[in-house]
Amino acid sequence: MNAVMKYPLLFLMILILFGCTSTSKSRLLDEVDSLVVAEKYDSAYHEVLKMNPPLDNEKDLAHYNLLLTQTSYLTDNTLPTDSVINEAIKYYEQSDDVERLADSYYYKASCLHERNEPILATQFYKKAEEVANKSNNLKLRFKIVESMARINNQNGNYCLQLSYARKALGYALEAGNKNWIAYSYYNLSKAFQYVGYVDSLTKYTKELIPRLGDIYPVDLPHFLGCIGLMYFKNGDLAQARKYYEEALSHKVIPRTLVSLADVNIREGNEEEAYELWQKAFLMDDDGSRDIIMFNMLQYDLKHQKNLEDACERMYRIYAIKDSMTNKLKDRTIQEIQQQYDEEIIKHYYQQKLMWWTIATLFLIILVLLLTGYVTYRRNRAKLLMANQQILISQYKQEIIQLTAKRSSAEQDISKYQSLITEYNNQISQLKSSDEDAQKKVDELNLQIEGLGMKNEELEYTCQDAKRQIEELEKKITDIVEESSPMMNRGKILYDDVVQGKTTASWSKDDYKCFVEYYKALNFKEFEAFEKSYRKLTYHNLLYLIIKEMGKDDKEICKIMGISQDSIRTYRHRLQKKQNL
Repeated sequence: MNAVMKYPLLFLMILILFGCTSTSKSRLLDEVDSLVVAEKYDSAYHEVLKMNPPLDNEKDLAHYNLLLTQTSYLTDNTLPTDSVINEAIKYYEQSDDVERLADSYYYKASCLHERNEPILATQFYKKAEEVANKSNNLKLRFKIVESMARINNQNGNYCLQLSYARKALGYALEAGNKNWIAYSYYNLSKAFQYVGYVDSLTKYTKELIPRLGDIYPVDLPHFLGCIGLMYFKNGDLAQARKYYEEALSHKVIPRTLVSLADVNIREGNEEEAYELWQKAFLMDDDGSRDIIMFNMLQYDLKHQKNLEDACERMYRIYAIKDSMTNKLKDRTIQEIQQQYDEEIIKHYYQQKLMWWTIATLFLIILVLLLTGYVTYRRNRAKLLMANQQILISQYKQEIIQLTAKRSSAEQDISKYQSLITEYNNQISQLKSSDEDAQKKVDELNLQIEGLGMKNEELEYTCQDAKRQIEELEKKITDIVEESSPMMNRGKILYDDVVQGKTTASWSKDDYKCFVEYYKALNFKEFEAFEKSYRKLTYHNLLYLIIKEMGKDDKEICKIMGISQDSIRTYRHRLQKKQNL
């Protein structure tokens, strides 16, 4: 700490120097990357060789290891040890850079493929394919599936080769890359050649002819040989010879020599074919040697007739041995690919099942919440309705009591006014008599004054009762019209029934609103219905309420829209429901 405080400028310069160095290394690696993208592989390889491994930065070191392996492979130079690309894979497996992880797997597979280790190579190609499917990089996807088509061709898995060749063509067409399209058609032609579909072979090979300018010159002999084979399969020996000879003029390939020998055999030139087989046999191509040996043995046996049985047995043993070896190797490679495909499908369905489970749980929770909310709202509405009915019933009882009080006061006022009138008449009679009546008049005046004061009190009581009744009626109106839509609707329907209007067009909710409103206004009467009968329907209640209103059978028939017979039915049913 003291050293830092003592030399702050020096410490800052060291930090800047290290930061610049790190940034410079990253920039150089990105520049090499751009050279690879531009397919300037030699330049990219030399730039990588000039650099020192950035050991102080794990990310740059992984990038450097990937580029060293990649450029070495692309330029056919000596490949670095497996530890180099393994370090890159180890880093990218822990990062979120899926494209470089897929690239690392791909070049690991390519190196193994180069060393003729097809089983391990297939495993890493499948890993690269799985990771690349998470990316939208068409170039990355194309080169992986094209390599898969090639390795399956080399190991005799022609159906898988066909599948990957079709995938490659799909990516090529999507990208609109002429070079990729040409190589995809070539791979499809090779696949159909081994599967034995001549029509499909012809279709895709003819697509190659106008696209020969879109391929790398080094691959031209192989493309020309493929075109020659298409003509040979279709019986056009002249065109087949033309393309085979053109292919050999660019590069002498054993397979092309064997194919040209086949043309000579068809044309009857057995000696020329034998010379071509001899020439091809001397070249180092394990893939063609079996065919060449077989053809040469057949030629020798045909023309020399010695050791025929021994040679034939020797060849059969040799062929069976190779066939068994190849089949075992091919089956292993095919099983590896199938295993990876099954794992991917299994993972896909596991993910799908997990999402469906989450969605189902979410829906169940949502349904439970909605059910709970609806139940809460329904119970809350019922509770609110019950409270409103109790309030209205209380207000109605208070109104009845106040009305009775007011009526009593009004009767007392009327009685007292009659007494005052009577006393005034007596006073008038007394005044017209002698003077001794004055005492009696004074007594009557005192009584009139007392009665007047009582009348004033009673009038105040009447006015107060009237005011309280109006307030309570307003409260009832507020509950009915504002607080409860059901009560408001019930009031409208109740008024319609009072006026004798029909209920024929009522809905189930209308019956409920009507009954609830009546219950609020006439709680005791409604309670009497429930005590007298059991399991009353809304129609039963409507009939009882209308009857309670004092309507006769004729009016009930009109209001309910029923016949006289129906009235008898209602009565009969209600008798059955009546509590003993």
